[in-house]
Amino acid sequence: MDATSLRELRPGDPTRIGRYEIEAKIGEGGMGAVYLGRDPAGRAVAVKVVRPELAGDRTFLARFHDEAANAQRVASFCTAQVLEHGEDLGLAYLVTEYIDGPSLLDHVSANGALSPGMLHGVAVGVAAALVAIHSSGLVHRDLKPSNVLLSISGPRVIDFGIARALDMASSHTRTGQVVGTPGWIAPEQITTQQVTPAVDVFAWGCLVAYAASGRNPFGQGSFQLMAARAVHADPETGDLPAPLTGLVQAALRKDPAQRPSARDLLLALVGGAGEAAVTTELGEAWTSPPDGDPQVTSRDVAAPEPGSAPEPQTVPAYEHRTDPPAEREYAPVPPPAPRRSDRPSRRTTLIASTAAAVLAASAVAGAVYYYNRPSGNARNTGAESAAFPSAAMFVRVDTAPGWPKDCHADIGVYKPGEASAKTLLGGSQCDILPERSPDGTLVAFTRTSDQGTDAWVMNADGGGARKIIGIAPGSRVTWSPDGTRLACMGVRDGVRQIYVVGLKDRSSTPITTDGSFKDDPMWSSKGRLAFWSRRDGGEQIYTMDPDRPGGAWTRLTTDGVRSVDPEWSPDGTKIAFTRGPDSTSTIWTMNADGSGPRAVTTGTADDMDPAWSPDGRWIAYARGPVAKPVLHAVRADGKDDRVVTPKGGTLGHPNWS
Repeated sequence: MDATSLRELRPGDPTRIGRYEIEAKIGEGGMGAVYLGRDPAGRAVAVKVVRPELAGDRTFLARFHDEAANAQRVASFCTAQVLEHGEDLGLAYLVTEYIDGPSLLDHVSANGALSPGMLHGVAVGVAAALVAIHSSGLVHRDLKPSNVLLSISGPRVIDFGIARALDMASSHTRTGQVVGTPGWIAPEQITTQQVTPAVDVFAWGCLVAYAASGRNPFGQGSFQLMAARAVHADPETGDLPAPLTGLVQAALRKDPAQRPSARDLLLALVGGAGEAAVTTELGEAWTSPPDGDPQVTSRDVAAPEPGSAPEPQTVPAYEHRTDPPAEREYAPVPPPAPRRSDRPSRRTTLIASTAAAVLAASAVAGAVYYYNRPSGNARNTGAESAAFPSAAMFVRVDTAPGWPKDCHADIGVYKPGEASAKTLLGGSQCDILPERSPDGTLVAFTRTSDQGTDAWVMNADGGGARKIIGIAPGSRVTWSPDGTRLACMGVRDGVRQIYVVGLKDRSSTPITTDGSFKDDPMWSSKGRLAFWSRRDGGEQIYTMDPDRPGGAWTRLTTDGVRSVDPEWSPDGTKIAFTRGPDSTSTIWTMNADGSGPRAVTTGTADDMDPAWSPDGRWIAYARGPVAKPVLHAVRADGKDDRVVTPKGGTLGHPNWS
């Protein structure tokens, strides 16, 4: 749990639960909310409170307490210890120790793939946690990067508080229901076969491959596509350092009987020839951490993120963030055809004790992570030491003056520092507002011609351009997280409404129905849609769930100052936007819930059209007269502002690839 995810209590939040004073809200998800609490001795704890409607279900409540009691049996090696569970004032709750540190998901999203040393520490620490969980007769069932926190003492696995004991699986799981998250669940979970500790070993393989490359070994896509790949496709594990290559490949075998156990993984990682080998590796790897700066707290030295926002999405038994629901129901995928076993012979003698290996793992992982943690300044700014991105930008290339009244523009690609932009798609029409797809293979854009205004899509190299649907003039197009849908503006009964369009069948559905003027929809990687509207007077930014047409809006900006052009950070935790009067606007950022607004630019010459870099540490934007803007880039903390437009060219609408 990262200190930056803490939110002030609001009306309706509890101030005391059981014997715990509640200080702040950490996050919420499918099962309820999580709060930072203090016990009578002043110790920080995480308090998960179940949603009232679930707490009123006696069957669910009995299962919740059974599983919480099971979780209390787990040794606290590399896990967040479950301390207590109970009910108070009609609220069911579960209490765990508070872990200070970012999740593996946050860290990789902000910093990219782990270094070899840190990767080994995470692999060891998570394997150690699985040994502890499995030794208590439990299966995690939803191990994923957001459920691994990187504390100063090493990786800590969370969210096993709702893991089902093996002897409870048949009575507590409905037929056809799968517990887990696409991209991290094993084939036998998808095909509704027997769930054993081997599902966690499979998830460990996915997690280590992800930490090494920043990519899931089964790619990305819809729930059904990810499930099918897990069952039928070979994983892409990339280049892994020894001995992880063989271990990850073994962990990702389709047949659970052919995977190593968590204990096998742990002993292989720490040198399982005996206790002497474990002790030797520990002694060589561990060096006492240097004395810390007394002015810097543990919260100051957490891993950097783009700004200081909570990770989106979790639904653990004690969520520390906000993730998609861990339990999903869908039609089972057919099991794969039998495969020839290529498993190496299992180690015949395991001399080292598991307890010694777990202790070694904790120390090794803690030492590795300690020396890879960034400085306090990086934590506070979210962008210290951020190298300027090497990625190119998709841009609007003006081919003649006159924008925006008389548009002559092509879609191009520009890499800052080069002499000019490269045109990808030219012609007499007006092509503007490029938006790359989540996987980077396609670009959506808005085209205006004599026939009207339409949403178009082309390949990232400029080929295969095709019209998708007619849209409202000047509207940008945005991609759904899985790249299968677009959101854009259309006109219905004379009012601009937001539409969701299927990329393949071109079907369109209006998701807003009110009478206010609105524009600039932008889809988050976590599924929320941001846009601005004049519903409450001036232009203000709102979010909504695009999968609930006509659903409630959440207003994020509340001070009445003009706020437009919302742009989500890559991890969905922050929004950059244009704030202020038309002629003197500046670029601001805020957290996904509207908290923490701060200015990023301080100019007085109309800053607009913000766009995040792929690592979330820089923001490109356009400055100056609308007819002849100059592209700039600035770090997300507001430092190191620089001009990126080449001399002699006019570029607009940056979209970092």
